[in-house]
Amino acid sequence: MIIKIKKALSSIGVKLFLSFWLITLASILITRFVFAQIEHQSIIIPNKQEDIRKLEKYAKRITKKAPQNIDSILKRAPFPPGISILIKDVNTQEVFHNNRRDSETMASFLAKNSFSNLTTVQFPFARVTGPKQIQVNNSNYQLYIVVKSKHPHFGSMFMQLPFWVRIIIPLLISLSLCWLLAKTLTRPIIAIKHAATEIGKGNYQARVINGEKRNDELGEMAKSFNHMAEKLTTNIHAHQRLLADVSHELRSPMTRLQIAIGLIESSAKQGKNLDKHIARCEREIGQLDNMISNVLSLSRMENTFQAADFVSLEASALLATAVEDAQYLANEKSISIINYTSVDCRLLLDQTLILSALNNILINAIKHSEENSEITVSSEISAGCFCISIADSATGVPEEQLPLLFNAFYRVSTARDRETGGTGLGLAIAKQAIAIHQGEISAKNNHSGGLTITIELPINKANNI
Repeated sequence: MIIKIKKALSSIGVKLFLSFWLITLASILITRFVFAQIEHQSIIIPNKQEDIRKLEKYAKRITKKAPQNIDSILKRAPFPPGISILIKDVNTQEVFHNNRRDSETMASFLAKNSFSNLTTVQFPFARVTGPKQIQVNNSNYQLYIVVKSKHPHFGSMFMQLPFWVRIIIPLLISLSLCWLLAKTLTRPIIAIKHAATEIGKGNYQARVINGEKRNDELGEMAKSFNHMAEKLTTNIHAHQRLLADVSHELRSPMTRLQIAIGLIESSAKQGKNLDKHIARCEREIGQLDNMISNVLSLSRMENTFQAADFVSLEASALLATAVEDAQYLANEKSISIINYTSVDCRLLLDQTLILSALNNILINAIKHSEENSEITVSSEISAGCFCISIADSATGVPEEQLPLLFNAFYRVSTARDRETGGTGLGLAIAKQAIAIHQGEISAKNNHSGGLTITIELPINKANNI
């Protein structure tokens, strides 16, 4: 459940929704704050005990000295740095101050607003606390103390900014957030575009860097692109290697064919061994035709976009057909192919591809087996797979060379060599056919000698009928 929630939250759609929602919400709140500051030009904050003590102190001092007028209080009373007072006439609402530059704004505010309880109002770089009732010459006044702020309040600093700056700040914040969102979304897309351009120019090593670290759809896109690039690079290198191998392998029969044609011309003049040389030409031409046919088959199978024709088939019946077809070739060497298949399973298979794989493996076993020997075929169901084993009684293969048997044109330097007349493509074709069925093919040496080729075809709900 937690994994599903995390996957849903990492979706690009959810990210877009939350990002735009948060940016909109932030823009609304910031704009509201800005206009609130513009409207009030002041902030009421909690009272500070230190300011209240100072206010009471000055109120007692004024009462004790009993001044005759307000001017004597403002001009003669000593105030420490950063401290001043404001006196408001209760009857006329006039506010008296000492003509400081910053006092005018606060005096204007107090003239328009009346307070009955102790209140602290924050202004730019100063705060006003009051009122405290006093009497001067038998008239009632309100005393306010002004304390300059050592650390100006954010709202006060904001109020000092010009009007156009206070308007443009939320615009710049929302613009920055939107730009950051756009940059976050477009960075992997630009990286994919750059990598695609590089691959288009022939740089097949280009990849999307850091894009796979994302957990959303863009991260999945980057992973798919890199996987595609890897597959493309592998296929191109495989085709280049195949082309080089084909060119190399064609030289030998072509050279022998040229020699045979030269011998035919010489024999035609002498009238000797003409039939022998013609037969040699036919054999070389047949080998060339067989090699070209196998190369084309392998090339088609390596194309992962090839559409396979999957139908429901009985695996044991298909295996029996392959054994029956191979027995005709085995009879030439008096080899018996014994089918020990006792289990059955219906699978979705491409009949042509599977028969091609089985035939190539059986023909390879026949070519490398001694006369009057046996080849055994068996099957079983194991670990969710239908497993087919084809064992011959030939010489076997060195252990370090077993993984290379399924490479195109690969031959070992023992009994399984060019003397058999093979092209080295049979097992490569079989591997590709099995891969199209999402299966596995492997080889191992028998304890008693010979080689066993094992095919594993997966059984699941998708292909088990």
